[in-house]
Amino acid sequence: MADKQSRCAVYTRKSTEDGLEQEFNSLDAQYEACAAYALSQRHEGWVLLPDRYDDGGFSGGNMQRPGLKRLLADVAAGKVDVILVYKIDRLTRSLADFAKIVEVLDGAGASFVSITQSFNTTTSMGRLTLNMLLSFAQFEREVTGERIRDKIAASKRRGIWMGGPVPLGYRVENRRLVVDERESDLVRHIMQRYLEVGSVVELADELNAQGHRTKVQKQASGPQRGGCIFRRGTLYHLLSNRIYRGMIVHKGEAFPGQHEAIVSEALWNDLQAMLAERAQGHSRRIKAKQPSLLVGKVFDGEGRAMTPSHATKSGLRYRYYVTQPDQLDGSPAWRVSAHDLEKLVCDRLAEMLVDQQVLCSLAGDGDNHAQRLQLLLASSDIAAVTMRSGSAAARISLLEVMVERIMLADDRVEIEVCLAKLLTALGSIDAGPAHPQTLALTCSATRVRRGHQVRLVIPAEIDANRVPRIRDEKLVTLIAEAHVARQLVLASPDHSLASVALAANRCRTRLTKLAGLACLSPDIVTAIVEGRQPSSLTSRSLLATELPLDWAGQREALGFS
Repeated sequence: MADKQSRCAVYTRKSTEDGLEQEFNSLDAQYEACAAYALSQRHEGWVLLPDRYDDGGFSGGNMQRPGLKRLLADVAAGKVDVILVYKIDRLTRSLADFAKIVEVLDGAGASFVSITQSFNTTTSMGRLTLNMLLSFAQFEREVTGERIRDKIAASKRRGIWMGGPVPLGYRVENRRLVVDERESDLVRHIMQRYLEVGSVVELADELNAQGHRTKVQKQASGPQRGGCIFRRGTLYHLLSNRIYRGMIVHKGEAFPGQHEAIVSEALWNDLQAMLAERAQGHSRRIKAKQPSLLVGKVFDGEGRAMTPSHATKSGLRYRYYVTQPDQLDGSPAWRVSAHDLEKLVCDRLAEMLVDQQVLCSLAGDGDNHAQRLQLLLASSDIAAVTMRSGSAAARISLLEVMVERIMLADDRVEIEVCLAKLLTALGSIDAGPAHPQTLALTCSATRVRRGHQVRLVIPAEIDANRVPRIRDEKLVTLIAEAHVARQLVLASPDHSLASVALAANRCRTRLTKLAGLACLSPDIVTAIVEGRQPSSLTSRSLLATELPLDWAGQREALGFS
């Protein structure tokens, strides 16, 4: 009997999710084989650890696998002495990744064993054998990938649909796209409505309010995707997808497809013309990650129009409003921080929207004064919240209606509000008998000369050197989706995640990740909602991060500490 114990951990991997919903799947088969091998080595002091390190549905071509990351972390912490795998390609199919794994193992004095391939990594001959095996595994993976890519390219040139998410408006029969009459009517309706509405944001709100949802993608492995609300990205993809004209696209090149077109050429051409036109104008501001809210409304102290501009420093983007170059007549150009000015304007408008004295004057003195005032108070409260913390698109819509001009002066910023348009935006058709047509709101500022420019500095309570808060709507939506997933899981405590996902037409892998995100620290959630998250934190990086259960560890993993 060996004097020293060797703690063994079993690592299992499967490239696809097919079959993982079964009671006994490939991961279980690999684990049992490795566990039996560890049992046969008891005389060598091998002890099997209870933790499992499984990666179902992850490729061996990279190291972005939660199970592998957790295993290597335990190896580095000295918790594991021997890694057991069924075959070496279960651990990795990349020579470069293998070198990183061996570095971790050597640093911790650990090793690994492939139970179906006999070699010893502690000798030079064993390492040579292993490198040869890995070279062939990587070669096989790359040749297979090239062959598959060539086959897909050749098939698409012949107009054959090669799988993937089924577009809304079609169904699959005998591996071919066939028009679904009910869904195709919805596709044509969406395209017609876009031509009438002219805004993807408004169209998405309309479709969601009517109860329309994206297509449910049923997969052979069980987990399903889709059935979500329409978002801007989804609609832009649908409106520009040439598959609806009977085409198959491969790397930007379109080929006549073997499926039937859904939309006419005339409708398609009108649609693409409007998309191209909108991309050059108003929609670009809404689409931008940091849109300029006050385009066309800001004028400098000389009465000249100002335009958005930006500068990038150390990877950060700083936005400004500057005097339009074509209006410079020898006097200095003006410049103001876009973030500071937009915050100043939005906060001042929000203050006005909750000012009961202003609202009382707007409600008038008629017989139904109290009723009109009550309606104004309710709608203005909602508008004030939108001004302070609403999305960029919502604030742009309100600002375009309410604000006529924003004029900069040496010591102040003047905001000219059109009261008639304001009342219309608040849902009132009667502006009251006696009040001015416009209302001037004033905020203090300081004029500073900087080189060839005049810079306007917003009041001191705004720190011009700090990074502006930018609320990531995708992150906020992800947090909301995580809490919905948590409710789904809690509603079925006696069912597995796979069965819950199947019953809800959800992807099992995504549902598992979302349920974990519901355990985020409350202060992290608050920071995300308020836009105070680190710049490196995105919805994609949050989903990819394996979060610890303790809140301090979460803050460290996500860059909050």
